Amino acid sequence: MQLTLSYDQSESSRYESHYTFTAAKYDEVTWQRLLPNSLEGYRYHLAFELGRVTGFKTGYISLSKAGTVVCIAPIFVTDYALDTTVQGPMKALTQQLSKWLPNLMTVRLLCVGSPVTDSAQIGFFKDLPLDAEMIKALTEKLDEVAEREGATVIAFKDVIAADTQQLQPLLAPKGYASVENMPVAKNLINFKDLDGYFATLSYSTRKNLRRKLKALNELRVEEHNGLPPHLEEIYQLYLNCYEKSELKFEKLTLAFFESLAGLMPNQCRFVLYYKGDKLIGFNCLLHGNGVLMDKYIGMDYEHSKQVNLYSLSWLYNIQMCIRDSFHTFQSGQAAYDTKLSLGASLEQTHILFKHRNRFVNPILKLASRVLAYGNFDTALKEVKSIE
Repeated sequence: MQLTLSYDQSESSRYESHYTFTAAKYDEVTWQRLLPNSLEGYRYHLAFELGRVTGFKTGYISLSKAGTVVCIAPIFVTDYALDTTVQGPMKALTQQLSKWLPNLMTVRLLCVGSPVTDSAQIGFFKDLPLDAEMIKALTEKLDEVAEREGATVIAFKDVIAADTQQLQPLLAPKGYASVENMPVAKNLINFKDLDGYFATLSYSTRKNLRRKLKALNELRVEEHNGLPPHLEEIYQLYLNCYEKSELKFEKLTLAFFESLAGLMPNQCRFVLYYKGDKLIGFNCLLHGNGVLMDKYIGMDYEHSKQVNLYSLSWLYNIQMCIRDSFHTFQSGQAAYDTKLSLGASLEQTHILFKHRNRFVNPILKLASRVLAYGNFDTALKEVKSIE
């Protein structure tokens, strides 16, 4: 979002709001106008819809002015466990609380954003300032949809820091609070070869990666734009990583990957890693406008550990960025200790939220500070201590 504040309260600033269940309600030209150059735009949202991921109901709120759509806000409704981002010893405590007090630890959530985007992708007409009247129209529609869906909490998911600074002053009077969430990791590709990349890293990391890189000669690597072969095997590798992960939110479907590849053949790339004839890992990446975005990874852990596949796939992605002239490699959220050691910088995101019950809202604000992801990630705590 590129937003400019304005407080025009004139009659001409009135907006009409609409709610629909599919991204296809609005043509792709409208999406492109509101979210120019976004890899996580119209087709990406449509792929998630077609994937029919269990536990999520998607929708879209639009605002129109003088008959022109000037804002599209993707939303979803789900039953959200408040300890989703909690890790370590405290997870056992929160899980016990969930058993004893399920209505306390799980809320019906209406969220602006998407379960599968790195940050909130809200489309605003770039020539129209974001003003208090627009936010009023958006939040009133959110309240209406929340009432219809039985949602007790409304949130804006993963709003990047720059947008938080502009949205929060407009949302705070309506009861919304802000808490830091999971940052987005990025590497700027300002070097010409792999040696140039290694020069940006510490001596010990360079030495470790050069040693691991030798194992790439043992593998066969294939790149497929659009639909790849062996999609069912790829999906099983994804499930391996999903089940192993301590952080679980959405469990994607085979239909999602098929829809993503089919809808975005020129922006979706699958990189497949074979040892002999056996597929041992994959990366699903989005690319365009100078950015390579690492979205999903899957591995056969028995074989991938032997060749340090995560490190090899990272280095292969860096090499693709250099080869294809991408200026940014975006590796997304989580695994911050590894990503920071590999030269990534972090872009902070926030959750802006409120409980619809004004008496419960202060309690939720306090709980959010205790349950915030940054409290449980060692790498992020170290970064904060240095700042």
